[in-house]
Amino acid sequence: MSFELVVTLLVLGGLVLALLQERISAEIVMLTALLLLLGLGVIDAKTAFKGFSNGSVLMIAAMFVVGAGLSTTGAIEVLSRWLFGRPKPGTSLIRLIAPVAGLSAFMNNTTLVAFFLPVFVRLAKRLRVSPSQMLIPLSYAAVLGGTCTLIGSSTNITADIFFREAGLPGLTMFELAWVGVPITVIGLIYLATVGRRLLPNRQDLLEQIEANPREFTLELVVRPFCPLVGQSVRGSGLRELPGLYLYALDRGGKYVATVTPTERIMAGDVLCFSGIVSTLVDLQKIRGLDPIEHRSHVTFGGGAVPAEVGAHDDSLDSLEGLPAEVATPAPRTGRQLCEVVIAQKSPLVGQTIKDSNFRARYNASIIAVHRSGSKLQQKIGQIQLHPGDTLLVDADEDFHRRWRNSPDFILVSGVEDSAPVAHERTWLALGLFLVLVGLMTAFDEHVALLAICGAVAMIVTGCVRAAEAHRSVELSVIVLVAAAIGVGEALDKSGAATLIAKNLLAVVAPFGKLAILAAFVFLTGILTELLSNNATVALMAKLALATAAIQGIDPRPLLIAVTVTSSYGFATPIGYQTNLMVLNPGGYKFADYLKVGIPLDILCWTLTVLIVPWLWPL
Repeated sequence: MSFELVVTLLVLGGLVLALLQERISAEIVMLTALLLLLGLGVIDAKTAFKGFSNGSVLMIAAMFVVGAGLSTTGAIEVLSRWLFGRPKPGTSLIRLIAPVAGLSAFMNNTTLVAFFLPVFVRLAKRLRVSPSQMLIPLSYAAVLGGTCTLIGSSTNITADIFFREAGLPGLTMFELAWVGVPITVIGLIYLATVGRRLLPNRQDLLEQIEANPREFTLELVVRPFCPLVGQSVRGSGLRELPGLYLYALDRGGKYVATVTPTERIMAGDVLCFSGIVSTLVDLQKIRGLDPIEHRSHVTFGGGAVPAEVGAHDDSLDSLEGLPAEVATPAPRTGRQLCEVVIAQKSPLVGQTIKDSNFRARYNASIIAVHRSGSKLQQKIGQIQLHPGDTLLVDADEDFHRRWRNSPDFILVSGVEDSAPVAHERTWLALGLFLVLVGLMTAFDEHVALLAICGAVAMIVTGCVRAAEAHRSVELSVIVLVAAAIGVGEALDKSGAATLIAKNLLAVVAPFGKLAILAAFVFLTGILTELLSNNATVALMAKLALATAAIQGIDPRPLLIAVTVTSSYGFATPIGYQTNLMVLNPGGYKFADYLKVGIPLDILCWTLTVLIVPWLWPL
C-alpha cells in the first residue's frame, strides 16, 4: 500500500469520527481534513481547492442570493402557495415533498434545495414543527426525483458520456424513469412514514421562545388591497401562525373583543394581536397589513381631538360612544426591526406612546410593545411606558449604532430577517426566477453561469439590495461543500476507491451475473457516500464496462444500476451536496443521517437490484 493510500484512509477515518463526535462544526472538520491531505502530499493545492471554484458551489452561492430576492419581494410566498396551498398542522409530509421530487426530475436538484430551503423553514413555522422534521426529507426528495430523467441530475448526464464512449445508445430523456419513478414513489412513502419517525425533533429558536414566550402587543390596519380582505379569520390563516393570538378587532371605532373564526376581515379593520417576535415579523410582511401611525392627535370623524381623550384609561370600553377613529397606516420605512428596552431614566418613561413623539426623537416608529408579567391588550397609542418595557421599532440600519450606548435604552438589538417586503417587485422577482429555471432546464451544462446571472439580475433590478445579498450567502455551507469535493478528489487520486472496488468484485464474480450486479449496486452506494456523485459514476462506469467485457455480461444494465445508485447517498451528510446544505439549518448531527439514510439506502439498493435486471436483462 502506498503512503498516499494509507494517509487517505487514516484521514477519512478521523473525519468520520470527528463528525460523529460533533464537538467541532462540520465545515471546520471538513476543511481540516482537506488541509491535512494537502499538507501530507496526497493532493496538490490545485486539486485541494478545486471545490472552491466548482460550478456547483458557485451555483449554490448564487442561488442563496436568488432566494433572498424572492424572499424580500414576497415572491417566495406566492410560489409556496402555488405548490403547497395553505398547509395546516397535521398536513402529510408527502404532500410537501412530492412536488419537490417532481420538479427535481426536470431541474438541478442542488438548485432546487437552495431555493426551497427557506420555504421549508417557513413551512415548519406555520406547521409548528421543528425544521429538523422537514429538511432531510427535502434533500432526499430532491435526490430521488433527480434519478427519473436524463436532466434530473448532473450524475445522469455524466453517465450518458460513458454509454456513448462504449458504443452503446445514449440514455434517452425518460429511460431512467422505469427504475427511478417506482423507487422515488416508494422512497417518498418511506420518508413520510417510517423515516419521519426516525427524524430528530430538535427545538428551533421559535420553539424555544414559545417555551418561554415574550408576547408583544401589535396593531395592524387592513388596507383595501390586502389579500385578506373578504376572507374569514380562519380562511386567512391568521389562526394557524404559531405563537400568535388575534385578541380583538376595531372596526370604525366599534371594538370587537371576541373575534370568531368566521368573522370576515374588511378594509379599514384594525387587527389587534399578541404574539412572539418571529411570528410578528412574518405577519407584518403580508401585503396591505400595515402598522398604525401613533400621533399626538387622532382624527375622529371630521375633526381632531386631543390625544388625551382616553389616553391614560386602560379600559377600552371608555371609547364607546365616541365617533369612529380613522387609523392612519404607517407602512414600513426602515430596513429592519429592532428591539429596545426602556431605561429607568429614559425621557419616555411615564409618557403614552402617542405622546412620546418617538419618531421625531429617534427617527423610528413603534410597531409593538412587550411588558414582562402583563398582557397589554389595549390600544398601543394609549399605553403608558414603564422602565423595562420592550419596544419593537421600525428603524434604519444605522439605528443600532446611534442608540446602543444611549442612556434612554438598556438594550438595543436588531431582529433577524425583519427587512420590509418590496411587494411592488413581487412579479418582477417571480418572472426572473421562472426565466432562470427555464434556462437552467434547457442549458443544464451552464447552470452555474446562469445562476450567477440570475443573482446579478436580482440585485440590479432592486429585488434584493447588495448588503442583503451578501448576508444571504451561507458561508458555512459553501466551505463545507467545497472542502468535501477536495476530500473526494483525494479518495479518488490516492487509489483508495479503486482498491476497494477491485477486491469486492473479485469475491462476488464466481456467484453469477445477479451477484455481480448486486455487488456493483452495493459498492456504488458505499462509494457515493464518500466521493462526489460524478466521481463515483465515472469510476464505477469504467469498472462496469471492464467487468462486463470479462464476464460476458450486457454492460447496459450494469451502467443503468451504477447511474441511479450514484445518486443514493443518503447515509452521510457528504453523500450528496443537498445533504450538506440542510445540515446546519436543520440542526442535524452526523448520526441523524445514518439513522434515516441507511434504511433508505438499503431500500433503494434492493429495489434497483430487483427492477434493473427485469427491465434490462443481463
